[in-house]
Amino acid sequence: MAYSTKPVKIPKVPGKITLRKRSDRTYVVYETGRTYNSARKNTNPLRKYIGLQIRNAPTLMLPNENYEKYFGKDGEEKMTAKERTASENYEAMSNDFWMLDCMFEQLYFEFQIQAHRNPHFVVNAYKIQRINKILVPLKHLMEGKPYGAFLEIPEEPVEVEEEEGLITTGVDQEEMPVRARKTKLVGLDYSDIALLLTQYKGAMTRFAGDCL
Repeated sequence: MAYSTKPVKIPKVPGKITLRKRSDRTYVVYETGRTYNSARKNTNPLRKYIGLQIRNAPTLMLPNENYEKYFGKDGEEKMTAKERTASENYEAMSNDFWMLDCMFEQLYFEFQIQAHRNPHFVVNAYKIQRINKILVPLKHLMEGKPYGAFLEIPEEPVEVEEEEGLITTGVDQEEMPVRARKTKLVGLDYSDIALLLTQYKGAMTRFAGDCL
């Protein structure tokens, strides 16, 4: 059952709304009516799931199609200023996270392949810059969470000179030995980045379970 990403207030219908916790999520259930059991001479409630309670804003929920069916498009309870702010913050955070999550999955998949093929090749500066365009906002979203403290932003590689040995060169028609130099790229390799991205993937799974 699909849930909207735009929060609404949990309806106030005395005796009709209950919360049902399953695994790590809390669902909002609405009693739509009752049926009479003539054999047992009792009534049984008929219930439908209408939303998913937001963890950090317990008076708000993400509605599904049943909410609109029973409460209509204009059936939203009026939010307080605090609830409206919480709703806007949640919606912005949720949209940012799932957009970044989509891009991250492509990045993660690509670097797992490269880490298998070229584990010790240094990742160039351009690729590190592209990675950080996704990791920096992700880390910012997860700041304040215990697992957020373990996330790192990779640094760009640097070029260092190293001596290759003595060679002979002609200077003023005389031969003299000089030291040959070449540059070497030093930084994180593909296996390092793959490990770093795996840590992010675990943190993102935890974040989605905690906050979304």
